[in-house]
This record gives sequence, C-alpha cells and structure tokens, in this order.
Amino acid sequence: MKNKSCILVISIIFLSLQGFAQNVIKGIITESDSVTPMPFVYVINASNGHGQMSDGNGKFSIVASDRDSIIFSFVGYIRLKIPASKLYKGFKESKVVMIETAYKLNQVVVSDFKLKPYEKDYMKRVIQGSKTSVVNAMESPISALYMQFSQKGKEQRKLAAIFEEIFIQEAVAKKFNAETLRKLTGDDTIDFERFRKYCYYLSNDYIINHDGYDLYYRVMDCYYRWKDEKR
Repeated sequence: MKNKSCILVISIIFLSLQGFAQNVIKGIITESDSVTPMPFVYVINASNGHGQMSDGNGKFSIVASDRDSIIFSFVGYIRLKIPASKLYKGFKESKVVMIETAYKLNQVVVSDFKLKPYEKDYMKRVIQGSKTSVVNAMESPISALYMQFSQKGKEQRKLAAIFEEIFIQEAVAKKFNAETLRKLTGDDTIDFERFRKYCYYLSNDYIINHDGYDLYYRVMDCYYRWKDEKR
C-alpha cells in the first residue's frame, strides 16, 4: 500500500514538473496567404512578458512551458494568443498565420489599435536607433558605416519610417478625425477619407501645428466649398 502511495505521489510530481518544463518553441510567422514571411512581429510569453520580434525572414524562437500562452502582435493585424502546447513541435518549426484587420492604417484613428506601452517604447527606441549613425560617425566611423550599408541598418531605417508614420497618424487623429468632422459640420453622412483628399491643404503637418480657431476655420472653409460643389 505504501509503495502504491509513493508511486502515486511520484507520478503527480512528475506530471507537475512536466507542466512547468521549459521548451524552446521555434517557428515562422506569415501573412494571411500562409506563404509571405512577416518580420518585426511581437512574440511575447503572456505569463512573464518575455519575448522578442520575428527576424527579417519571419522566424522566431521563444522559451515557454506547456501552461504558457504566446502572444503574436503587429499593428494592423489581429492579435493572436496561442497556447504554447499547440506551438511546440519539438525539432520542427511551427507556423503562425497573421490575419489583417478589416481596416487600413490610413482609414482609422490609430488609437483604435490600442498600442501597448511596451509597443510604443519599442517603436521609439527603433526610431532613435535609426538616427544614431550620425552621432556614431564622430565616435565610431565603423559603426556608422555598418548602420548605413548593412541589411540590418536598412531594415531598421525602414521600420523606423513606418513607426514615425504611425506616431504622426496618431497625433493627427487626436486633433482631427471623422467624429470631430461630423461634430463641426453637423453632417453625419460626410465621408471623412474623401474630405481629407479634397482638402489637400489640411495636411498632417498643418493639423499637428495648428489648434482651435486656426484649424477649425480652415476645416469649415473647406467644408463650405465641398457643399457648394455638391460633393
């Protein structure tokens, strides 16, 4: 009887340890076509917040136990949360297919993406890192040349440009968006995107650098011309 109890206890302990065993999950992230690799996707262990980004070929590697869940996140795509047990394939790579949201970046208030603080912090670091080559030219010409001509440097500058555009869109959306336009004009049927294209001088730069009367006077001036032309 004692032997059976010992075996039972050992079995329970063994199963518990199995649940907490750490596995190295390797895989590739693709677009919705299941073929095109997706670089720079956040891959995060939801249990401890540790993670990384997929590389230039969409590949990732992360440590997790069977009880953990892995988050896959990229701006403009549905955020996925997948149990680590479903991703672990031993020596084989798992495939994660990202699904694009129904809206595009230029068609929606960026805050609707609900960017997490760690995402914004990372974006800011990438932008700053893409500009350090000028500083490094004085301190380390080799580092400056590497950042200027290496594939990694080019990818970082490309990613930084995307992130800068996201921050610009977010700043614009906070001051002028579809809801603001409807409230100003009292026109609930107005097409915000068409209005923005029509009022070409309501550029992102103008919106960011003007407030109150200056901004909304120009909006209304454009709206009256829009109505006169029966747009």
